[in-house]
Amino acid sequence: MITRFKQHIDIPYSLHDMVVHKITCRNDSVYLDFSYGYVSTKAPYPQVDGHITIEAVDMDCACVLLLSELGKYGDFEGTKMSLKDFVEKYAEYYFEILDELYGFNQVEYIGYLRSPQKDELFQMSLSMYFTGDIIYETEE
Repeated sequence: MITRFKQHIDIPYSLHDMVVHKITCRNDSVYLDFSYGYVSTKAPYPQVDGHITIEAVDMDCACVLLLSELGKYGDFEGTKMSLKDFVEKYAEYYFEILDELYGFNQVEYIGYLRSPQKDELFQMSLSMYFTGDIIYETEE
């Protein structure tokens, strides 16, 4: 017997190449503020100002990985920290999202972190387990 499964997630907006400049954790929700909004996945694909709320996040399963400079291959030293520790440690930064992954109550945003504390860009991954909704609030 062969069983095929292909997960299809119909996201309303793309975060590819979008820049997060602030992450806030309040109660069990995570708020992402964007420098330039994000792009609609519906034609004509306008870029809209807005922010995102992710509800019912399990904060024990929300973490940030800071990996190598510019995502280079080979050996690296990285840091894994809770999302709450990241928010406390990094007050000023820009997180450019290159990839976004969704599935089974999980979301992962992968991209590059730029911080005034360091000259280099670092590969970053923000991973969260959640049971609520992802809310896109736009200025449309």
